[in-house]
Amino acid sequence: MKSFRLLAALLFMAACATLESQSDFLSGRRALLRGEPDNALSFFDRVAQTNTGFVANSVSPRRSIWTYIGRAHYNAGRYTEAKAAFEKALSQLNDDYVARLYLGLALLRPSTPTQPAQASKAFSLQEVTYALHEGIEPRRVAALARERGVAFDLTKETESQLQTAGADTLLLSELRNIRAPSAKQNGPSESQRAQAGKELTVALTGLRDWLDYTIAYMPQGAFWDPSEKIRKQIALSLKLVAARSTEPETLISNAEFVGSMLEDENDRARRDEAAERERQLRR
Repeated sequence: MKSFRLLAALLFMAACATLESQSDFLSGRRALLRGEPDNALSFFDRVAQTNTGFVANSVSPRRSIWTYIGRAHYNAGRYTEAKAAFEKALSQLNDDYVARLYLGLALLRPSTPTQPAQASKAFSLQEVTYALHEGIEPRRVAALARERGVAFDLTKETESQLQTAGADTLLLSELRNIRAPSAKQNGPSESQRAQAGKELTVALTGLRDWLDYTIAYMPQGAFWDPSEKIRKQIALSLKLVAARSTEPETLISNAEFVGSMLEDENDRARRDEAAERERQLRR
């Protein structure tokens, strides 16, 4: 009897820990999508400390918590830390194609760290997002960014997040211009480009195959990529990888767009599937 009670207590504690990890993961993901990578990281780190092998089954395709830790570092411009996290994710889930996609992208990003004095002053993505949410005019934010510098690169995802927060065209252009010299000075080496190309090819091919299989054979497939925009973007990105003359910036922009579209599509497909279930129940 005592053994049964002990087992029941252990199972209850495990269930509570799982629910807490899932709650922290979802909170972190919401923060990441709002343009708050540092807030997101605090949630993701807590999940990893509780369960280092946590796999996010609430997103498709499934991903390791280390993929999201890497995403938070990546969006914040910390590419060395991002690469380490993506590598750890792949050591746990070799078919985590989102981790492999961003690993390839991180290899194309500048890895030389900013000088400590500059880094302490430079605006983070989260600080810019917060300033805009607080109602500071984009023109004033742009002036502060010119003065202090910025510690992150604009991606299609972070650009969309900043626009939602209130950024205008002038601010976005200024942020790009501030980071441009650093990207040119610290571009990827030939070996990094070659390795990035391999990682991106495997990742994009894996994501294409996963989408094709899901759409053809899985019940939720009817709600995924109905316009084929993601599959077309994957095909374009694969062509850019194969064309060795493609500029890194062009390849980065297009491959990042695949990652951003997948993240958005996950939520849209789940909403449409839930809405369809409701319609079926009402009949």
